[in-house]
Amino acid sequence: MATADIGAGAQAGGDAKTVASGARRRTPSASAEFEVFYQEYHEVWRAYAYARTGSLEAADQVIDEVTAQLADLWACASGPDDVGRYAWALLRTTIVRWLNDHQTRSAFVETLAFDRTALAMDFVRERFNLIEESLTLYAAISRLPEREYDVTVLRYVLGFPVAQVAAVLNIDTRSVGRHIRSAKQRLARELGLCAPASDGH
Repeated sequence: MATADIGAGAQAGGDAKTVASGARRRTPSASAEFEVFYQEYHEVWRAYAYARTGSLEAADQVIDEVTAQLADLWACASGPDDVGRYAWALLRTTIVRWLNDHQTRSAFVETLAFDRTALAMDFVRERFNLIEESLTLYAAISRLPEREYDVTVLRYVLGFPVAQVAAVLNIDTRSVGRHIRSAKQRLARELGLCAPASDGH
């Protein structure tokens, strides 16, 4: 399966956002309130879908399906909080269904093989400076528990700020911090590195 490169070096996070911002602005017929909700989150959704599928076309297909279902839900939901709680789970489920339908596994490691944003993590900044080691890191990230994986990918691989990660996952920023610390410790053990001394995000 052909994959594309989100970016390289310190620009990787910004490049991922460029990929995301190229999303088709095709919202279904819906209220102005839903349009605001969609515009707030579609950038993150598309970047994440791209990282998982390795295809911009697939990412757009996934986002179109998710958006249509959320628009239908919006009509009977009490507000954006109800939809927000459901949106990320729906995105994940839709990606998994797409992968199953196309009989392929997640393209996460291949898609991000040359993306170096994750190397900003404290305990890998110096140790993981080769492409081969980057592949090892991404493979380890792909084995994290679901929430730690999502937080790590959104924060360190795609480069979204903590507040935006918290918003899209419908959790608070303290929870983001806890998941980051847990992910770093888990990765340090798996990769044979010293756990980071700092709890910074």
